[in-house]
Amino acid sequence: MRFLLVLFVLFLNANCFAGGWIQKADFGGIARHRTTMLTIGNKIYIGLGHYNGAGPNILFNDWWEYDPSTNSWSQKADYLGGDCYHATGFTMNNIAYVGTGRTSASGSTLVQNFYKYDVSTNAWTEITSFPGVGRRGAVSFVIGDYAYTGTGESNSGILGSFYRFDPLSETWTQVSSLPAVRTSAVAFSIDNFGYVGTGDLDPGSTNDFWQYDPSQDLWTQKASVGPKTRKEAMGFALDGKGYIGTGGNNLEASLSDMWEYSPTTDTWVQIEDFQGTARRYFSATTLNGVAYAALGTNGTNFKDLWMFDRTLSLLEESLSDATIKVYPNPASEYIQIDLELPETIDETQLRLEIVNTQGKIIYQSNWTNQTTIQTDSWPKGSYLYRIKYNEHLVRSESFIILSL
Repeated sequence: MRFLLVLFVLFLNANCFAGGWIQKADFGGIARHRTTMLTIGNKIYIGLGHYNGAGPNILFNDWWEYDPSTNSWSQKADYLGGDCYHATGFTMNNIAYVGTGRTSASGSTLVQNFYKYDVSTNAWTEITSFPGVGRRGAVSFVIGDYAYTGTGESNSGILGSFYRFDPLSETWTQVSSLPAVRTSAVAFSIDNFGYVGTGDLDPGSTNDFWQYDPSQDLWTQKASVGPKTRKEAMGFALDGKGYIGTGGNNLEASLSDMWEYSPTTDTWVQIEDFQGTARRYFSATTLNGVAYAALGTNGTNFKDLWMFDRTLSLLEESLSDATIKVYPNPASEYIQIDLELPETIDETQLRLEIVNTQGKIIYQSNWTNQTTIQTDSWPKGSYLYRIKYNEHLVRSESFIILSL
C-alpha cells in the first residue's frame, strides 16, 4: 500500500548569500597595506607594503605566490629593490614588472627604480628606471603590446603624467597626462581602453573617472563612480566591466561599497558590498574570470584574501528574488522543484543536493530548471535541499515530508 506524502516547505532563512565574495587562505606573510598585487600565469603574486600602527613604520620587501588550485601560499625571492611600499606593477608576457614607491620609513624617499620578475627562474632583474620623478601611489594598466603607468605623488606634489612601457625594448615614452592629477587612484583596462578613477587630490578625495584611448593618445572623462568620493580604493576589470569599491574619504575612514561600470552605457550600478571588514588600500587582481583581493587597513592591518565571482553574485541575486516551487502538495510518489533562472546563468555549474537530518546526502544531480525526485521510499521527517555553484553553497532551505 502506498503512503500519501504531504510536503511542507518551510523557509527558515537558511540562504547563504555572500555577494559573490568567498574568503580564502590568509596571506602567508605579516599583515600590511599599500602592497603590490598581480597575476602571472595561473598564480597570484603579492608583496612589498608596510604597516604603521602604534609603533614605527615597518617596510617589507618579501614576495609571495598564491596557488588557487591548492589554496596555499609560498614565499618567493625578495624584491630586488629592497624594502618598498606604495609601488605599482603590471604583467606582460608572463613577466611581472614592479617599480616606483617609497623606500624609507619616513616616506620621504621616492624612487624611480623598476624591476622585472621571472617566475621560471624566481629571479628579479633591474630594468630601465621609470622617467620623470620618483613617485608613490602610481597606477598601471596594460593595453595590447604596451603598459601605461602614471599619476601618483612626488615630494613636490601630486601628478598626472603618464608613460608607455615597451617590454621588447624595455623603454618608456611619455604620453598625454591625465587632465586631473591625483594619487592612490584605481586603474584597469577593458578592451582597447585604459581607465583611471577616484583617488586623492591632496587634500580631498574624488569620484571622477577617465578613459584613455591609446590610438588617439586622448583622455575622456566618463561617468563618476557613484555618489561618494573615495581614495585608496580597490578596482579591477572582469568580463568587459569595471569594478571599484572600498577605500575611504574625508567623511568615512573606510568603505565597503562596490560599484560596477558598463563601458557600453557609461553607467555605474551599485552591487553587493564587500563582505569582509571595510578598509583602504585593498589590493586586487584577476585570474580565470574571477577577482582576488587581499590585505589593506582600517587602522588595523589585515592579512585576509578574498575571491570575488560576479557570476556567483548574480546567481545569488536571482535566487534571492526567485520563487522556488516545490510540489505537488500533498505528494505521494515524488516531489518536483522548479526554478527559472536568467539566461546569463550557466546551469551546468549548478548542482542540487538533498540531505536528511543526519547530514547524509540522499539525492544529488546536476541542476535543471525542472527537477522531479522520487520520494516514495523516503521515510517521513525533515530534509534539506541545497543548491551549489562550483561547490559553493548558494541556497539551502528545509522541508518536511509527513506520511498520512
